[in-house]
Amino acid sequence: MRTTSFLKAARAAVLWCSLIGGGLCGAFAEPSGNSLEDVSVISAKSVAVDENSPTQDLGLSEVSAPSVSGVAVSGTDYMEIQPSAWEGRGLSAAEILSSLSGIQSYTQGGMGSFQTVSIRGIAARNILICIDGMPLNDASGGAVDLGAIDLNNIEKIEVYKDRVPAKFGGAGIGGAINFITKNSVRAMRNPTGRVLASYGSHHSFEGSAQVIATVKDSVQFSATASMRHSDNDYEFKNRNGTLYNDNDDFKDKRRNAQFTEYSGNVQYRMLHGGGYFSTLSGNVIHTEAGNPGTEDLQTVVAKFTGDMGQFAYRLETPEYFNHLLVETGVTGKFEKNISASYYPLDKIGFLSQNYREFGLAGYRLIPDVSANLVFGQFEAFLRVSGSAEYWESRGTLQDFEVNRYTGNLAGNIEYRFFEWFSLFAEGNILKSIDDIGGGRVLMSTGMAQVNESTDRDLNMGGLVQAKFGKQDSWFGANVSVGRFFRQPQLMELYGVYAGMLSSPSLKDESALRFSAGVYLSTPQKRSLLRATYFETHAENGIYWVTSGNLMKAFNINESCIRGVELELESRPVKMFQTVLRATFQDPREEGKNMAYKGNLLPGEPVRSYFAEGTLFLPFDLSATFQMTYRTRIFSDRLNFTRQPPVTHYHASLSWLPWDKTRLVFAVNNISDETYRNIYTPYPAPGREYKFTIIQGF
Repeated sequence: MRTTSFLKAARAAVLWCSLIGGGLCGAFAEPSGNSLEDVSVISAKSVAVDENSPTQDLGLSEVSAPSVSGVAVSGTDYMEIQPSAWEGRGLSAAEILSSLSGIQSYTQGGMGSFQTVSIRGIAARNILICIDGMPLNDASGGAVDLGAIDLNNIEKIEVYKDRVPAKFGGAGIGGAINFITKNSVRAMRNPTGRVLASYGSHHSFEGSAQVIATVKDSVQFSATASMRHSDNDYEFKNRNGTLYNDNDDFKDKRRNAQFTEYSGNVQYRMLHGGGYFSTLSGNVIHTEAGNPGTEDLQTVVAKFTGDMGQFAYRLETPEYFNHLLVETGVTGKFEKNISASYYPLDKIGFLSQNYREFGLAGYRLIPDVSANLVFGQFEAFLRVSGSAEYWESRGTLQDFEVNRYTGNLAGNIEYRFFEWFSLFAEGNILKSIDDIGGGRVLMSTGMAQVNESTDRDLNMGGLVQAKFGKQDSWFGANVSVGRFFRQPQLMELYGVYAGMLSSPSLKDESALRFSAGVYLSTPQKRSLLRATYFETHAENGIYWVTSGNLMKAFNINESCIRGVELELESRPVKMFQTVLRATFQDPREEGKNMAYKGNLLPGEPVRSYFAEGTLFLPFDLSATFQMTYRTRIFSDRLNFTRQPPVTHYHASLSWLPWDKTRLVFAVNNISDETYRNIYTPYPAPGREYKFTIIQGF
């Protein structure tokens, strides 16, 4: 459905009303004590307690974010998203992230469908996605599927737009997103927890339960278990594979798109003698879903099954010499993904009369040790880590084994020369060694062998940043420049999937990035304005080239991306808060091939907007209205596959009838926007409803 004139007028009205109400009211409203403090941190060590209490300090911190928008900001390149941004609203992780300036999202359907994001024009495959600091990016080299992340298990989301921090290894081009799971973030003397339940359109339902308990004075335990499901049987307009013939269009229903996921996490934190802390934690996800295919070729039995487990042990030492903190640990991860299809019914994959299953199983181990030194105006961080990963085939794929061993040194330093000025530098060195199992036939054609893996060069990247402004000041600014890299993943190099050809000579993708940002707030912090200019020059971009049923990865892309992010957050009066965000960018191909040079990068709009207004009503009611808009995008490098502009409207009503009870009713995609493009035939859900109850105890 294309945007009507009425919807265009409504979109403009929302933007202008929010701008006038947020900007002008913020300038003239009387003080009311409703500031937009980004985040307040209360260390457990600084809280006064009864001296006779036997409860010991577990070294935990309590973090609260009064901002109704659910986004806490430090500078212009780092943001934290709190649960208030998504709980009860029925929005996916990709939709929540794309509400931030500079971030675009892509989705192939409803709950659990494949979803990705890009940051400042840099493709999703170059974004490092982590859960509790552990990378989810796997050996396939593709983008991480955000649709598999259940936000009911997440405590907050960290977004780094300008770099991959040293604590994650520092290697990456497009920034990092870290999903932090719910754990024992509050030192409680009595057991606490909460239960969430929701039901919505397409027989979708979600359930989650969390408990935090102090087992004894020096031990704390927390656990979360979640489940979600949707039939995803929404209606859509099936164009029957014909672009210009409207006479054969008909109303259809999405089939074989059901999605079910079970997930949970657990944490056990202990205080030992001498001030040492240790933490055991684990996260698990099990997914079962149909693979519905395209709108004119819907499948019947195609499906996907995935399992992921992540377990970690961390040991924190006491502070040495009142300046040095050391932490060490080891994290293990396994994942197994299987796709299955039957060509006579599903018409996907390779022509075959057999039921086919194919997938990967991977295992990864990451030991690391890190140190943080604070001495007066000087602060330094250093992390040394290793990684060993092993991947093997599953299903009917030809047997293969690929391994990668990696060593990484990453760190940063910061020195505050004056109260209002500091310099920050960060860098990393990475070395990888690949092993492909002694020269197997890896070419899917069976016509060639890769006898040995390619030696990878030593990789180095880094960033220098100047910061201006006092801490907690009404003004701040930063300027940064850095060089970043991403080494090819195992599947991009050795192509062990059916239909993939090896490309062992692939070069590392690299980018030179620059950003400059400034933020201003009113004296009472009722209004906050941020503006950022960014520029990226990327080389050796990796793309998959398809010919018939064969695919091969090539370094064929150079690009230049320039843009500006603007953001206004204001609570001018007690009963109203508004958030406005806009991104203006020019993401262009810069390679030597004249067929692509000057074209827009796939999936990147020239402009995107986000507007949100919240009214705080009597009787503990609050109403939120949200609008997102992006200009047209292209799905291919030739700029032939064009998708029209899209506008989405969302609304939610929240009520707190009792102290620990919250009820939320949400309506998403109010305008019933479903149209994309005949060449991108993954129909989107239309208008959806959702009701949620959250009960604490």
